[in-house]
Amino acid sequence: MVVRNFLFHRVSDETDAMWPPMSGSLFKKIIQHLTENFLVVPLEQYLDDPGAFQTNRKIATVLFDDGYKDNIQYASPILAQYKCPASFYIVTDCIDKNVPTWTYLIDTALAGTAKKSIELSYDFVPEKFKSFESNPNRQSNSLTREVKPWMKKISNQQRLLVMQSILEQCNDVEISHNMMSWDDIRQLGQQGFIIGSHSQTHPMLASLQSESEISDELRISAEKILQETGNFPKTISYPIGSFDNRVVMLSKANGYKYGLAVEQRFYRPGKDDLFKIPRVELYQESWWKVKMRISGVYNTLKRVWR
Repeated sequence: MVVRNFLFHRVSDETDAMWPPMSGSLFKKIIQHLTENFLVVPLEQYLDDPGAFQTNRKIATVLFDDGYKDNIQYASPILAQYKCPASFYIVTDCIDKNVPTWTYLIDTALAGTAKKSIELSYDFVPEKFKSFESNPNRQSNSLTREVKPWMKKISNQQRLLVMQSILEQCNDVEISHNMMSWDDIRQLGQQGFIIGSHSQTHPMLASLQSESEISDELRISAEKILQETGNFPKTISYPIGSFDNRVVMLSKANGYKYGLAVEQRFYRPGKDDLFKIPRVELYQESWWKVKMRISGVYNTLKRVWR
C-alpha cells in the first residue's frame, strides 16, 4: 500500500516567467480527478491514526508549500467545492513581512533588473561572485545561475546579507507582495485545513553548519504558528526538500511529529521514516503528463530510461 502525497505551490492564472503558477483550470481538473478516483485524506490525521482510514480505495493527500496569497484566493475555493482536505506549510517570516521566499526574490531581482552588474563586497563571498553580470539570460553569464545554489550553502546570517545587498542593487525591480496574511492563515484553519511549518526563512536546512541556526528555524516558525493560530504544527516541510540526520533530530526535539521531503515517489506506511515522508510535486504541464505523475507511471518510466 502507498499514500500519494501531492505537492503544490502556486495556483493562479497570472503569468510569471520565472515561477509559473499552476492555472486554476488545471488545478480544478486535478482536484476533481483525485476526489473521484482516490480517497483524499488530511495527511496529519492519517499519520496520527492510519487505522481510522480503512478503505479499498487508493489514498492521496493534497499539500501546499510556502504560503502564497493565491492559495486562499484560488486554491481553497476549489478544494472546498470538491470537499477536498489539504495541508498548508508556511514560511512564517514571509507571512510576517508579506514577501515571497528568498529564492523567488533573488530569481526575480536578477532576471528583471536593468543594472549591468552586481557587487558583493563581503569577506565571505568567493572572488568570482564579488562582481558578476546581473542578467541570467545572457549566454555569456553562467555566474548568475550559480549565485543562488551558492547562497543555499552559506549561513543564515550570510544569506540574508547577500540577499539584502542584491535587492538593494536591483531596486528597479518591483517585487510583488503576494503572500497570505495571518488572517488568511486563520481562515484556512477555520475552514478545516491544516497549517504546518515550512521553516522561518526558507533556508536549505541541511546546508546550515550551525545546529543552533537549524533549531531556530524550526522553533521560531512553530512558536509563531502556535501564537497566531492557537495550534502547534505537527509537521515540518523541509524547505527545498533539504534535510539530514541533524535536521531530523532537531525537528523531533522542537516538537514536530512528521517531516516532509520532496522525492517524487509515493509514501509507504510502515516502511518510510515519519520524518522523511516523500511527496510528488505537480506542475503546470500537459494533462497527460500530470496524470502520469499521479498514477506513478511517469517516474517509473524515468527510472527505466536512465
